[in-house]
Amino acid sequence: MPRRLLSLLAWLALPVAAINAQNQDAPKPVTTAQAVVDHVVTTLDLTGTIVPKRQASLSSRASGLILKLPVDAGSTVKTGDVLMELDPALASLALERVTVETQQAQTELTEAQRLLDEVRELAKVGGFSKSEAQTRETAVRIQTANLARAQVQLREQKEQLARHQLIAPFDGVIRQKLSEEGEWVQTGTPVLELVETTHLHLDLQAPQEIYAQLNDNTAVTVHLDAYADTPLKAKVATRVPAKDPVSRTFLVRLDLTDPEKLAAPGMSARATLSFRSKDQALQIPRDAIVRFPNGTSKVWIVQNSDGPIATVRSQLVKTGQALNDTITILEGLEPGTTIILQGNESLREDQPVTILPAP
Repeated sequence: MPRRLLSLLAWLALPVAAINAQNQDAPKPVTTAQAVVDHVVTTLDLTGTIVPKRQASLSSRASGLILKLPVDAGSTVKTGDVLMELDPALASLALERVTVETQQAQTELTEAQRLLDEVRELAKVGGFSKSEAQTRETAVRIQTANLARAQVQLREQKEQLARHQLIAPFDGVIRQKLSEEGEWVQTGTPVLELVETTHLHLDLQAPQEIYAQLNDNTAVTVHLDAYADTPLKAKVATRVPAKDPVSRTFLVRLDLTDPEKLAAPGMSARATLSFRSKDQALQIPRDAIVRFPNGTSKVWIVQNSDGPIATVRSQLVKTGQALNDTITILEGLEPGTTIILQGNESLREDQPVTILPAP
């Protein structure tokens, strides 16, 4: 290559090298955090079962022959849906009979009242005795009672007819169908099992040692065994203080947040409960940790800080339990140490940095 060309290339490379050197010396913007001593957050894994808020064994409210049973296992129903109808023929005839009897009682009362009014008018001019007027008054009272009795019987028969239908008491899914059309059922015979699927709980048996530490602020994550890779949020809803005298456990009920409707009654699930213990330990944000393939971890420590400009050095650390955005440091740091939180990628020893205000 001609000497003149080599000289030209060397001359052109000088600005590039100068720019690279300038970029390496320019302080890198970073954010920082401090290592603090705080209560250790411990976790406990428990297994349990998804249960509905409401479930019911729906029974026939009257005796009779099943005329219609339009639902089956798996059917979705709404509150007020008719789930079963008994043959209403006899009940309908009885209702017609009582309706006629009520109308008759009303007519007889009207006639008794007319006769009483007539006697009262004639009694004023001496046409009827006082005794006759009292007899008419007694007849009105008797017919009034007869009408009241007939009206009660009418309401009773209407209720009997209404009980020939089985109505869904809440929204849900039919879990089991226990009878079929054409069967004769007695009052109280179970016909269907209905479970609510809108509001579900996870029931757990927890050891008595954590009873006092659980509250509605306890962090909980739930994993359904059927969808192990999809965590669900949950909240402690109820702690039942009555303990099992044998296992020394108590019931913990969790409310699930399940926007995708993954959970179903009867599913098994695992809950991870996180709560603060009485022990304390040094903790830092998890994002401050730089991990290596060989299993070691380090952080970058701020040193020689002069206002917003400082330099950094690396420090190997031994980490402990991690929870959410925090990790416990077992060795390598002292409380109050300022560490790099964001911007710790590709740092080098004694590199200058610009400390940005916390967001």
